[in-house]
Order: sequence, then C-alpha cells, then structure tokens
Amino acid sequence: MMSTKKKIAVVVAMLSALGLGGYSIVKNKNYGGGEENLHKVVEVIDGDTFVVEGEPLEEGGEASRVSVRILNVAAPDKNECYFEESSEALRELIEGKEVKLRKDVSGVDKFGRLLRHVFLPSGTEKEDDIFVAQYLVEGGWAKAIPVVPDFEYKRYLAQRENVAISGKLGVWGNCEKNLPKYFGDVTDMQMEDEECIIKGNISTENPTMYYFLPNCAPYAQIKIDAERGERYFCTEEEAVEAGFEKAATCGNTY
Repeated sequence: MMSTKKKIAVVVAMLSALGLGGYSIVKNKNYGGGEENLHKVVEVIDGDTFVVEGEPLEEGGEASRVSVRILNVAAPDKNECYFEESSEALRELIEGKEVKLRKDVSGVDKFGRLLRHVFLPSGTEKEDDIFVAQYLVEGGWAKAIPVVPDFEYKRYLAQRENVAISGKLGVWGNCEKNLPKYFGDVTDMQMEDEECIIKGNISTENPTMYYFLPNCAPYAQIKIDAERGERYFCTEEEAVEAGFEKAATCGNTY
C-alpha cells in the first residue's frame, strides 16, 4: 500500500502537471501580522483540527495549548473512510512547524476551538505559502464546506475541489461506496450544530424567504445554498428575526 508521504508526492506532481503547483492564492501577503502571527503546531488531532502553542497561563509557566479548526473544510471523522489517511496528510504537512492563522468573521466555535484560515509559510521569496484548506481539498483529504458567515474562500475552494473529484483523489477515489457524511452531497451546505436544524430557504420563483422544520414537507429535499443567503437556524425566533416566515406545509408548533 502506498504511504501517505508518497501519496502527497503523487498529488503534488499531478497538480504541478496541471499547472496548479504551489497551492497559491496570493504571494507575500501579510496575514494579520509578522512573526507574532506564527504559531507552532504541537499536535494534529484529525484531518481538519490541530493544536498550537499559546501563551503561558502564568508567568514562567508552560505554554498553553489552543485547538484550531480549519475553516471551510471537513475531513472524515473517526471510524469513517479515509480518516487515518486525511489525519496523516495534515500531520505530515504541518505538525512541528509554524503556521499563520487568519481570522475570517467567526472567532471560535461552540467547542472553544479557534476558527481560522491556515497558511504554511514557504520559507522562501520564490515560493508561495501553502493554503492548507486548498491543499486538503485538492488532495481529496477534506471536503469544501461553506460555513456561515466565513465565506472568504468559499467559492475558491469549491472550484479547487473539482481537481480531486475529477481525478478521483483521496476520498473520491477510495470511498465511493462508503463516503463520509460530509462528502455525500457536493452541493448542500451541512449544518454545523446538531441542535440548529431549521432550514432557511429562499424561493427561486419570488423573493419570499421560508423556514422549514423537520415536520414540514419537503424538509428532507430542501438544500441550503449559503451563497444565496440561505442558512440553518437554531430557533424559529432566529428565523423570523432574519426575515424568514414559516412554510405553509409546517405544523403550528415545533
């Protein structure tokens, strides 16, 4: 079986042949600071989460540990197809190295993890930094997932994902009969919080905005496109405040 390191080399070679080498978005851009924005990765948890050193909790004490969740991607969860491979890919890419963290709109998630765009400095003026989310998506180790309201690279990552899908790389070529949950629908935005399941949908025929509860037809068929302003809500009150009204196919109570 080919090792993860060899797989990474193969992916890099394929992308280079396609004129996509370097995983570049911008060159020599300062992502929120200079040296103070470099953070040492001390542990990779899985294919989209890792731990960096933080400031000591007390003077003279040991450095604290801060968990970081990479924005706009979702890697296979534990016990899902390609979990080990995606985790190892991220580990070999960034563990023990310093990365740049860039905030979008959100700060932390409900688990207290920092939500950040992540860049691995190339260390040379002649090469671009590696945009870690793009690297994972193009290699098929993670799925491009839009997350409200952090949309800075949403469209870009969705486009780059076509490289992995068309080339049957990673999950797309090895888990076709057993896709991880976030890979099952390449167009539908997935919910980030299991308690926030109310779907806010915008009609394509008129500007009316409806929200759907699980007991509303056709809840299961409703797909959420964040680019159109659609989203998930935790409560009906939140949906109403955002300008959505309850669909006529819903019951009177939730």
